[in-house]
Amino acid sequence: MLAKFKQWLHSRRNTAQKSAPVFSGIALLPSETLGGEIFPLVVHGEFRDYLWHRKLLALAGVCTQWMNIVHSTPLLWNQCICINTRQFSRVGRFREERIVKKYFEAVRMCLTRSAPLRVSVSIDWFDLRGDRKDFACIVDMISDAAVRIESLRTSIVGMDDIGVGILRALERLPTGTLRALTTIDISFQTYTTPHIDLMNAPHLRRVELSMGWNPINVISIPWLQLTHVTLTAPPFACLAVLARCCNLVSAVLHHMHTSLPDAAPLITATLMHLTSLRLSVSSQLIRAVGNLVLPALTTLELSYFDMVWPQPAVFSHLPLGNVQRLTLTMHSMVQLADLCALLRCTPGVTELKLLTPYDVENTFLDALRTDIPSTELLLPQLEMLRIHGGPIFSRHGSRSNSQVIVAFQAMIASRVSTGLRRLLRDELMLAVAAFSLNGLHVEVL
Repeated sequence: MLAKFKQWLHSRRNTAQKSAPVFSGIALLPSETLGGEIFPLVVHGEFRDYLWHRKLLALAGVCTQWMNIVHSTPLLWNQCICINTRQFSRVGRFREERIVKKYFEAVRMCLTRSAPLRVSVSIDWFDLRGDRKDFACIVDMISDAAVRIESLRTSIVGMDDIGVGILRALERLPTGTLRALTTIDISFQTYTTPHIDLMNAPHLRRVELSMGWNPINVISIPWLQLTHVTLTAPPFACLAVLARCCNLVSAVLHHMHTSLPDAAPLITATLMHLTSLRLSVSSQLIRAVGNLVLPALTTLELSYFDMVWPQPAVFSHLPLGNVQRLTLTMHSMVQLADLCALLRCTPGVTELKLLTPYDVENTFLDALRTDIPSTELLLPQLEMLRIHGGPIFSRHGSRSNSQVIVAFQAMIASRVSTGLRRLLRDELMLAVAAFSLNGLHVEVL
């Protein structure tokens, strides 16, 4: 849409004597429609890093009417406000103070014009010369807008005192200032373990932590009011956090390797409301989660990267009996026998999603057939199967297309008599169109 107004988009042109181009008909729309519907559609998808406000300034440069609409519509400015010091390295070998000053002025402008709406703030701070002076400016801006901050993300690399300064500033705010804060994401790559207090956030519900030590020892959060946590930490630290979050509904756990000893007293807890769990396939992490009682767990997602696939007995630590939706994301090769051993532990699964770019040793489809000799049928209650980049369907699979089609059709025919009713296939390299067979719906995405 902006391409039609290219000749008006120069931000330095005098807009006082210009009017919107009437040939498009947009000039006839009321200001409420432009600011509330049209302009948000124009800038949608442009909110990346620190450049997203340039589209708004371009719109403001078309005419006086548009300038007034853009500058007076908070809805256009309350998108995620990114503070990223990595961009300073692009201005040359030495930082140019004029550019840095203009950058912080743009950040302050976004925070000011978004009032009184709530905002999300993302801070990526890198160890750069002269950041201490700039940091004080950022802390002042964040403190002034703290009452409206709904989501705060901090990623700190280097300079320990800089890393904790933002959270220290939030800690010093009067009680009730962070009443809008619902989500916080803290990522530290430092060597200090400062204690941080965030107990003055009454509506905090989602917390994401990435650190190489136990968060319980270094950060105070109202754990009981959290409904979602994402943790990238050692297994013993993940267990310690989950044991305190008794009202969790969902959790994401990633194993972080650390030099700290992975030894902690046995912690047991019951999470009555946890229904969704995602964790990386790690023997230590699985054993740690096995200490928890999860009676409501119905959705499980396992992500396997480059660690050693555990022995089948390790999965017995997980409460797999009630799992109904299982997602396997495998970025490394897994043998078919190991995969089948895991699936035999989840007889109640009704939805299975398999996402992997690798081939398995044998045919996964043959393993799902019901008309072959088998001691135990895999996933007898399976209703929906979705395969993305699947084991035998890859471009470099060991079978020819004709053999794959035969196995594909044989599996479908054998499962029609069971509960399987929907099969989805992404990027299928076969000439199979969507069809239905005795109640089984096969769809190629």
